[in-house]
Amino acid sequence: MSSRTELLRDLIAGRRAEWSEPASGLRKLLLDPIENAGDLAGIRQLLIVPDSVLNYVPFAALPLGNQRFLGDEFTIAYLPAAAALARDSKTNGRRLLAMAPAGAHLPNAPAEVRGIGQIFGPGSRVIVGKEATKTLFRQIAGNYDYLHLATHGSLNRNAPSLSALELEPDSQNDGRLEVHEIAGMKLHARLITLSACETGLGQGYFTETPGGDEFVGLTRAFLSAGSQNVLASLWAVNDESTRWLMVRFYRHLLTVGGAEALAKAQRELRRSNIRYSHPYYWAAFVMSGSTN
Repeated sequence: MSSRTELLRDLIAGRRAEWSEPASGLRKLLLDPIENAGDLAGIRQLLIVPDSVLNYVPFAALPLGNQRFLGDEFTIAYLPAAAALARDSKTNGRRLLAMAPAGAHLPNAPAEVRGIGQIFGPGSRVIVGKEATKTLFRQIAGNYDYLHLATHGSLNRNAPSLSALELEPDSQNDGRLEVHEIAGMKLHARLITLSACETGLGQGYFTETPGGDEFVGLTRAFLSAGSQNVLASLWAVNDESTRWLMVRFYRHLLTVGGAEALAKAQRELRRSNIRYSHPYYWAAFVMSGSTN
């Protein structure tokens, strides 16, 4: 399973045309037994509690034939554990904090966060450039219902607690918001979006070290800190297509839940332009958490 998943991810992340065959093989292995038993009849939402390497399968991109994908037929969300379904909602507010640090060197990130800020309107705070510091984020993040960070993530597979998001440095901090610091925060967000490179990966990725409930990653750290849901990417994403995807995701989020909003945005991105039809552009992001 590990080699199959590694091959699929490498082919998709490399924008290779040969990705569909291994993706079909994974679908047959993982879903055909369930479908053949009739357990998917009438189902429209898949809640996946992945173990080990299955955390890194882009289920939405698994093909069904005739240019259809699993993400066309189902709304898909990843759960860290089944207990996440019982998590109580801590807020019904719509206050947004969106940050795009200059050091991330993502040309479309400022426009991305400003566009999202316009969708949320009054009560949102958008911080771009050198003011998007780690110090400020730690001070105010607990006051917001939605957090959006348009920046890179750096992974440390040897010391997972030192994996980090890159924010701006100042006189108090170096700008690296590390996993162990995130886990110690007190957050009350309905959703944290990590619009960055490979933010979903954690310890044990394609190694002998088991993943699943044991792996430590940015996604799990934010869930532990109190966020209900985390939207993160499985591979290094394209800056331009991510801006397109995120704006449409938040527009849908005004009327539907997070997993459904993501599914709608992914379908629209794939169909909007032949350039974005490859799953590299639309399948990277996965929703983890309570799925509210």
